[in-house]
Amino acid sequence: MYDELITIDERNVAHSSFATYSYETDCFTDARLAFYFQVVQEAAGTHAASRGCSIPEMHKEGKTWVITRSQMEVFRYTRWPEVLKVETWAQDPIRLHLPRVVRAFDAEGNLLFITKTFWAILDLERGRPCRPKDMSLRIGLPPAEDTEHSVDMRLENNRHGEDEPLHQLTVHTPKITYLDTDRNLHVNNISYLTWALESLPSAFRNRCKATEVDVSYLRQTFLEDVVVVYTESKDPDALQKDTPLLHHRIIRKEEDGSETVVWAGSTRWKKREDLR
Repeated sequence: MYDELITIDERNVAHSSFATYSYETDCFTDARLAFYFQVVQEAAGTHAASRGCSIPEMHKEGKTWVITRSQMEVFRYTRWPEVLKVETWAQDPIRLHLPRVVRAFDAEGNLLFITKTFWAILDLERGRPCRPKDMSLRIGLPPAEDTEHSVDMRLENNRHGEDEPLHQLTVHTPKITYLDTDRNLHVNNISYLTWALESLPSAFRNRCKATEVDVSYLRQTFLEDVVVVYTESKDPDALQKDTPLLHHRIIRKEEDGSETVVWAGSTRWKKREDLR
């Protein structure tokens, strides 16, 4: 069935297409950032599933996939009803992670975005990560001589402004809903990003769109949890600027009154017209 959704070439690169449906766009008919992240998730999931490594199949083995970090650079947002041509491939394991690259092109072959993602395989019973080498062999990697599909996956330590004095810009308390949960029964990774974006004023989002996103998934959260989103910046007037760097934290309120950071990210923005 996956042959109808993707093709995998002789280099172990998976190819698929996604339409920019109207419900995936904002009030200016530009694709939403969350749509790009959904494309990444679906392209990666379909590629893994075609190799017998979908989450349902992994559950039968007592394992599952979890994403731990995503770094996306956006060059342009599509508009309804454009089609994205997407390719994805896995790369050599790095410690306990299996890196994956996803990139999308428009009809003219122009790069729309590139995303570097890190995935871990969890043992469901022990709740501990498994070594990913066997999984990389099952999915398949591009050959060593394929330099086009060899991306430097070394990422800087993701501090999200922790070592700098920051000004609090917004505080947002989302309600976790049933639709936020996924097949692992925890909150889906895209919901965290959506909450961070929802924390921002509409006037700012009408003027700007994200061009760089770097997020880390630190703890699982569940339907009954209470979470709060904080957005901060070195610049107290960042939301009045056209190219700000924002830092986001999502904390979970624990029953004993303590707080746990479950997700952290940074976003850099440009004027909306510069990303069309």
